[in-house]
Amino acid sequence: MKRLHFENAALRHFLAVVEAGTIVGAANRLDVASSAVSRHIASLEQLLQRRLFERHPKGMRVTDVGQILADHARLVEADAARTCADIARASGDRAQTIEIAGAYGFAACQLPRRFARFQARHPHVRFSFTAVEARAVVERVRTAQADIGVTYTHGGERDVQVLFTQPIELVAVMREDHPLGRHERLDLEQLSLFPLALPEPGSTLRKALDIASSLRNLDLVPALSTNHQSSLFHYVAMGSGVTVAARETFTELYGGLPLICRPLDDALLNAGRLQFMVHATRSLSEPVEAFVRYLTLAARLGEAAEAADDD
Repeated sequence: MKRLHFENAALRHFLAVVEAGTIVGAANRLDVASSAVSRHIASLEQLLQRRLFERHPKGMRVTDVGQILADHARLVEADAARTCADIARASGDRAQTIEIAGAYGFAACQLPRRFARFQARHPHVRFSFTAVEARAVVERVRTAQADIGVTYTHGGERDVQVLFTQPIELVAVMREDHPLGRHERLDLEQLSLFPLALPEPGSTLRKALDIASSLRNLDLVPALSTNHQSSLFHYVAMGSGVTVAARETFTELYGGLPLICRPLDDALLNAGRLQFMVHATRSLSEPVEAFVRYLTLAARLGEAAEAADDD
């Protein structure tokens, strides 16, 4: 089979079109002429003898072949950045940025504290953190846009390796004086009798709640639906509403609000897992490996482990 050689400039221009969705948008990002971007796309399509985009009036939609090339281009960019970081460290500059993608909830609440504590021992490390939906975390790791992903249970995914998994306990959250507070454990039927504040449709937790309620012939219609976790807690703190969250998320976010939580007696809802993941074939840099070890230790041992790492 003929071996292909992709020019880095062509891949960079191609990836810019994938991310911008238009030739003009890619040209603006790269600060080059639109004709230069078009020329690189044409050269790649000629080399591969395949179309990389479907052209539409509103922009460019990447084809299946184009998506494969986009995955390759992101890996090339990530490996180049890793090589530059290795060279910099060998020259005495130890600074390195770790790219992390995390799902809303646990990651957005607890990771920033763990960044700070890790940096106390490793001041040369920088973090770039992006909070996205759980599914998007997996995609960012798979396409090398993130060194580490912190998310919830997902199905098997090519090019992604799960390094650590831990059960997640879901709890119902309500005011301290709420009628449901007298129960030690709660079920979805009890929750359905009160105004519900739930994550927006499409989120991992909302999908689990919708499936569980459907199996029990319940119709969980939220009085409030939002993608902002702390808004759910503030809402239920003001009245008779109830929300659902991971216990660790509630513990981290409720602050001084007059709230309590009760475990949910539902095997399906409590089947979720917290997961730390990396790309299956990319080698990890020393700082990334060290932070993964620290994350795993902190998750296993809890708060007492967060002030230490395993140097």
